[in-house]
Amino acid sequence: MDKLKLTAFVLLTLGIIFDGILILFFLLSISSLIILSIRRVDIIKIFFSAMLIGFLFEKLGLTTGFPFGHYIYHFPPYLLGVPIFVIFGWGIFSCISYLPVMNFPFKYRALFFPILMVIIDLSVDPIMVTAHYWTWISTYPNWYGIPLTNFLGWYLVSFIISLTSIRTKEIKNSYTIFLITYFLFSLKFLIFAKPQLIGPLSIATSLALLISIIIFVFNRSIVKKRQQGQ
Repeated sequence: MDKLKLTAFVLLTLGIIFDGILILFFLLSISSLIILSIRRVDIIKIFFSAMLIGFLFEKLGLTTGFPFGHYIYHFPPYLLGVPIFVIFGWGIFSCISYLPVMNFPFKYRALFFPILMVIIDLSVDPIMVTAHYWTWISTYPNWYGIPLTNFLGWYLVSFIISLTSIRTKEIKNSYTIFLITYFLFSLKFLIFAKPQLIGPLSIATSLALLISIIIFVFNRSIVKKRQQGQ
C-alpha cells in the first residue's frame, strides 16, 4: 500500500477509535479525506454533495416529515434548524461508505453505497435516540423505537448522493482496505454499547460484516475478470 493511502487509512481509523470526542472524530476524518482527495477529487465532491443533499432533505424532513418521518432535534448548534454535526455527519458517513466502492463501475456504486449508508444508520440512530439528541414523534412501524420510514428515507437520500459520484468504469488500485474502517465504525458502537442497545447494534454490526465480505469478494471477482480480459 502506498504511503498516501496508508496515512489516510490510519487517520480515519484513529478518528473512528476516538469518535467519543466528536470534534476529534471530525478533524481526523476530514484530514484523511483531504489527503485522499490529492489523487481522487471525487472524494471531496461526495463529501460536499452529501452535506448539501443531506441538509436539504433534513430541512424537508423537519418541515414535512418526508422522507424520514416526523422528528425533533435537541442537538445544537443549528443551521436553519438542522444540527451542524448532522450536516457534517452526512458528509463523513457518506465518505466512509464511498471509499470501499469508489472504484466500482457506477451502477455497482449506486447499488452498494445506499446499503452501506443504511447499515450505518442502523447503528447510529438507536444511540442518538437513546441519548435524546432527537425524538421521533411517530414510531410505528418501528425498529427498536425508530420508524422504518427513517431507513427508507436514508436509502433514498443515499441513492441520490450516489448519483453525484464520478461515473468511472475503471477498477484500479483497490480501496477495499477501507472496508476495515467501515466495519470498525459499526463494531466500535457495539463494543461500548449500553445493555439496552446490544440487540440492535449486534444486528447492525453483523450486517456491516456481511456487506463488507460481499463487497470484498465482489471486488476480487471483477478485478480478476478485468485481468483475464487484458
